[in-house]
Amino acid sequence: MRGRTAARLVTVVATVTLLASCAAATSPTASPATIASAADCLAPQVIADLGLRADARELSATAHPAVPAPGSVPAGFEPVGVVECTTGERLTDAQGVWDAITVRHLEGDLKPLLAALAAPRQTSTGVQLCPATEATVSALWLVDALGRAVRPAPPVDACGAPTAGMRTAVAALAEIEVAYYRVHLAASRATVSPTAGATVEPTAAHAAEGTAG
Repeated sequence: MRGRTAARLVTVVATVTLLASCAAATSPTASPATIASAADCLAPQVIADLGLRADARELSATAHPAVPAPGSVPAGFEPVGVVECTTGERLTDAQGVWDAITVRHLEGDLKPLLAALAAPRQTSTGVQLCPATEATVSALWLVDALGRAVRPAPPVDACGAPTAGMRTAVAALAEIEVAYYRVHLAASRATVSPTAGATVEPTAAHAAEGTAG
């Protein structure tokens, strides 16, 4: 009986170890990101990464050209601020209800964030249980003193969500500016009643004068 019990314990321990090792599997470090001239939350690649679809009448390739792919922070690049692009906001105007992107400019101690970004990226093996994905999706830009920017590849856990270290580091930064940009008309005026007194600020038309970053 003792032999059988010991065998069962060994099996349980081995199974737990297997699950733990699967959850801790890591992927190779991302290649260094290419430095862009400025941060832009309305660039086509960023909008696609956020899971949104842009209306051509709102955004143009001239105002928001393609941007480099995310990667690791390149050597010698010294960020002084962060631009966070997030979804989940909806704006209502006379045309209807718009899916929008929230652009937050953040400052503060970037060392914890840079440390989190340098952490190994975990990969999912399909063994662990993962919670439902949150409605809000975000993307980051790191900006240096010259206004140049890179898109860091965010570290993720075994479920593909941003790591707790990264979320904590971003939450600790101070918000110095926030703006909202309409991207896609989700429901036209014919199918929804505008909110009384609702305003949209700023729209993508404002963004056309510069970058949404």
